[in-house]
Amino acid sequence: MLHRTLFGLLTAALALAGPGSVNGFVRDAASGEPLAYANVWLENTEYGAAAGDRGYYYIGGIEPGEYKLVASYIGYETARREVTVSADRTLTVNLELSTGSVKVDEVVVSAERAIFEREVEVSVTRLDTRQFQAMPRVGGEVDLLRTIQLLPGVIATSDFSNKLYIRGGSPDQNLVLLDGITVYNPAHLFGIFSPFVPEAVADATLHAGGFPAEYGGRLSSVLDVTTREGNSRRYTGQGSVSMLAATGIVEGPIPNGSFLVAGRRTYLPDVLLAAFGVEGVGYYFYDLMGKANYELNPDTRFTLAGLLAEDVLDFADPDDPEGLNARLGWGNRGVSVRSNLILNPTLYGEALVSWSNLYAGFDVVFEKTDTARLNTDLTDCLFKSDFTWYAADRHTIDIGAEAHYLEMENRAVFDTFGFERTNDNWPLAVYASDRWEIAREKLFLQPGLRYAWYEQGNKHQLEPRLGAKYRPAENTALSASFGRFTQPLVTLNSTDPIFAIYDVWQSVPADRPSPTALHFIAGVEQWLRRDVIFEFEAWYKDYDNLLESRYGQFFTPVDSLLDADGWSSGLDLMLRRTEGWFNGWVSYSFMWTRRSIGDESYNPHYDRRHNLNVLFNLPALFWGTDLSARFTLGTGLPYSGAVGYFPRYEERPHARPWPEDPNWELIQGPRDAFRYPLYHRLDVGLTRKWQFKWGELSAFLDVINAYYAKNVLLYFWDIEEGRPPERRQIDMLPILPTVGVKVKF
Repeated sequence: MLHRTLFGLLTAALALAGPGSVNGFVRDAASGEPLAYANVWLENTEYGAAAGDRGYYYIGGIEPGEYKLVASYIGYETARREVTVSADRTLTVNLELSTGSVKVDEVVVSAERAIFEREVEVSVTRLDTRQFQAMPRVGGEVDLLRTIQLLPGVIATSDFSNKLYIRGGSPDQNLVLLDGITVYNPAHLFGIFSPFVPEAVADATLHAGGFPAEYGGRLSSVLDVTTREGNSRRYTGQGSVSMLAATGIVEGPIPNGSFLVAGRRTYLPDVLLAAFGVEGVGYYFYDLMGKANYELNPDTRFTLAGLLAEDVLDFADPDDPEGLNARLGWGNRGVSVRSNLILNPTLYGEALVSWSNLYAGFDVVFEKTDTARLNTDLTDCLFKSDFTWYAADRHTIDIGAEAHYLEMENRAVFDTFGFERTNDNWPLAVYASDRWEIAREKLFLQPGLRYAWYEQGNKHQLEPRLGAKYRPAENTALSASFGRFTQPLVTLNSTDPIFAIYDVWQSVPADRPSPTALHFIAGVEQWLRRDVIFEFEAWYKDYDNLLESRYGQFFTPVDSLLDADGWSSGLDLMLRRTEGWFNGWVSYSFMWTRRSIGDESYNPHYDRRHNLNVLFNLPALFWGTDLSARFTLGTGLPYSGAVGYFPRYEERPHARPWPEDPNWELIQGPRDAFRYPLYHRLDVGLTRKWQFKWGELSAFLDVINAYYAKNVLLYFWDIEEGRPPERRQIDMLPILPTVGVKVKF
């Protein structure tokens, strides 16, 4: 009788006991770095999760029992652990994956597949370090932003610009982050290179539209870049030398953590400028990135990251040493401190403090006596806190808040007079979103809401967001997204010039409404096989209260910016293979962008109707040599030009008769009324690697514009006395071969 009673009580207790859970981190066994978005699941069950961007995973709602925990990541051997899940308890299991060959009969679920099966992500593309380092180099340097330009929906306006025009938006509508540091001017050498050392970057995530509520303050897109944490197991280093720059990286363990320092400096631009006949000009740029991590305990981790990137340009009149002499310096610098905390197994938190500064200083001396000094500074102090709450088996709630302090200073001093203008702003925001798995691995919904307050003008902004995904079949997903986005800052310099040194930012005036955009996106994602993915998205963006620069002006004062509205729409297609002996992608975009200023309506200069990019890599093609290539084809971009010309004669009283040769005057046409011819370019690269006991040596040969396509950079009118004006053109990059070596130890 007693036995039956105890058995009955035990059965009742088990029936009342709740499910268990498993959590932990997934890391690289060799370096200790987190493997973002690794796939973790319980074998032969429906329980699973994709690790977050810090490698943290949580699987809840598990029935008590014995299981086999599995973790996989492309390029790594699959890890398996026997685990016992107990009722109402969380089992912590940290997993380490080793690089190596994968068994033929073993199916490795990639991070992309894990996200496809379990997350709501629309218009998101992730690139890791191996993907963008396989790109052909420009001047021997891989550039992150130029790789982003090859993605669907992204437009490059010339060979000399890495500015991102995403789905009809201008560059100042993109939020660029590096470890939480806002990078306001991500460009070097007038836009040819970005300030990110590629070998130091772990991954880059582009949200081309419809981004979640945790991001705000921009109308078009978010590019979130993460620096590698550094090797926590042993000291390593690498260096490379190209025709343009030298790069070095050192990383290794520190007590309870790791560090990484990366630097790059150019040394050849002076030679290149001289080759083009430019005398009296000296130029160089340098980058410095770093990161350090400290683990206080298994649940608390601190990260310190920094960026310093600067351009320096000196010039003087070689024919007049006593004349013009100038020095220009501009760049980005910033630092961030982040803490990652596991408050309890179902509550993961992050706190971030960052400081970012965009600065420029121009010192010009005329004839040793006349001087002019211009300085501009944009300082951004950010305080941000985020929490991820695994509220239930199918509900994950993200909540957070952020506060910026923005200060913009512009100063100019001329011999006897000067002026100074200071402007500050306090953008504040709170936000929340819920990732709701309505039907397991079938139907997902992600509603979100962001409330922003901009101190300039006391503006209150409510920004709803909504994302949804439905999987009608195992390898097919339908997705849709809607969002409202606002922006408290604008740039004052025109986006039209071919070359731009840096951007001048100002707060939207208090008496002007905040620029606003509405995003509507719908798409299909189809997995043709485990490593081949086809993606299609249709999108529409509606703009309101834009502030545009004045036609023909390089710089427009903030009070003189023009009110504008607009829209853009398009289709994006992408076919990509993520691994194997042949990998890469093909992307195609059809876009239409329109702006209206008063009664004037026009297609801005970044309105490219058709854009095709082909990128492929053939690892170990022959004798251990890797081949990479990219091909770009795009229809012509709009530009403003002359519609005609006429002779102007001058008659002055009591002067000689009209001259025989007139002065020719050009008649300017409407804004962006013409289009350049078709753009096309092929780049190829070869890389050969040798393995030694002490490390690895590789050499590379890259050829930019391999078949010498004469793409038009701009047109100009040659006006000489005695004949009508003649239109001429300046081409973009010619054939440009580069060589270099890289050493890893």
